[in-house]
Amino acid sequence: MSLKTWFIATRPWSLGMTFISTCLAGILSYAKGSFDPTSFLLVMLGLMIAHTAANMTNDYYDVKHGVDENAPTAKYRPHPLLNKEVSKSSFKIVIIILYLIGISISIFFTLFKGFPVLIFTALGVLLGIFYTADPVMLKYRSIGELCVFLAFGPLMVGGAYYVLTGIIALEPMIISVPIGLLVALVLLANNLRDREFDARLGIKTITTNKNMKEGLIYYEILMIASYFAVPVLIFTGLLSIFSLLVVLTIPEAIIIIEKFNLNIPLNSDQITSQLALHFGILYIISELINTLIHTI
Repeated sequence: MSLKTWFIATRPWSLGMTFISTCLAGILSYAKGSFDPTSFLLVMLGLMIAHTAANMTNDYYDVKHGVDENAPTAKYRPHPLLNKEVSKSSFKIVIIILYLIGISISIFFTLFKGFPVLIFTALGVLLGIFYTADPVMLKYRSIGELCVFLAFGPLMVGGAYYVLTGIIALEPMIISVPIGLLVALVLLANNLRDREFDARLGIKTITTNKNMKEGLIYYEILMIASYFAVPVLIFTGLLSIFSLLVVLTIPEAIIIIEKFNLNIPLNSDQITSQLALHFGILYIISELINTLIHTI
């Protein structure tokens, strides 16, 4: 099996939001005067590895439960495990190795920053594993969106901020809310597309017991909330006026909603993920601009 096959198996295209969340924590720590480039890069590496391990864990258990077989996602996304390009045993070994590397980085930081690092790590690992693993399977108990919101928003940004500053603070967790909401929106787009498929398998998501119109309303509300959170945070003084740069992505958001109302596309999650990435890039750029202005 080739290195390319393993690379595809990690779902590298999904790592953009981990990059955004970690950069946000880095910028906020820099504003606090506690930024160390080496620590930042090591935190980024650890979180990327953890995200990769979670991706592979999710695929492993979805294949085990027969969820990915004939799923709409499998029609457009490469899936080496499902296509038997890699063996289940090898796949599982790689997952374990990735988690061990990520946990080792966490233990390293624990020695210098304290026990809270392990708490953040444990929460992240548990969410990553039991998102689809037996017996919990959080994704299929109608709380998948809440789990990814917490994982990529408050937990990841707050945890990375603590590692970089040594401070457990509510502020970075609150600032992460728009990012967390948009990652949750990506999952909602996936669940919206798979609504009928999931219902046939007995999988419960927030869309399976709703008709398509109601599901689209959820999607639109969550998208609006992501944008509305920005001016609210500006008003409270947690964000700068530069954060309004994210409005540049509103035309893209409108196009997506119009497209979804006509027909949910097969790559609905991918389209939403691109919006989240564009929003996230402008979000961290705006905070970087503000930080540089106040530190120069």
